[in-house]
Amino acid sequence: MAKLVVLSGVPGSGKSYFSRKLRSTKGSHVYIISSDALRDAIMGNQQDLSNDTLMWKMYYELAKVYSADPDGLVVLDATHTSAKYRIESTKPIREYFDSATLVLFNRPYEVIKKQNLERDWSVPQDVLDKLYENFEMVTEKDKEFFDRIYVVENEEVGAIINAL
Repeated sequence: MAKLVVLSGVPGSGKSYFSRKLRSTKGSHVYIISSDALRDAIMGNQQDLSNDTLMWKMYYELAKVYSADPDGLVVLDATHTSAKYRIESTKPIREYFDSATLVLFNRPYEVIKKQNLERDWSVPQDVLDKLYENFEMVTEKDKEFFDRIYVVENEEVGAIINAL
């Protein structure tokens, strides 16, 4: 069975960069499921939440499909700002994977703010502020649910990618 990697961080923290770096390092068995990319494909805009029911349905169905690759590494690239959300959004598909790893991006606000502005679809400043303010670090519940947890606090992600 495949392995699951759940990314957690506010927009601009480096989740998508990490996903691309992981794929370029690990190769063709890395499957990235990005809520932003799915919204863009469905609605033509990463920030359009008008059909999120369909987006989340596709998100979970893709995870199930990709879990069939026994060498697969399935990456869920979404904000996942709280332990409750990280765990509740992963429970429906957890049974399809050998393991579930959390990679949490704890980046300085100034870095996030700068990187958000460099995105194709930057998040409005007031929304980014609220997401950053409410972002939850690793909790005991996370530690109970996930098999492994990594925290990214600087630019270096190579060691985490190698460990996956």
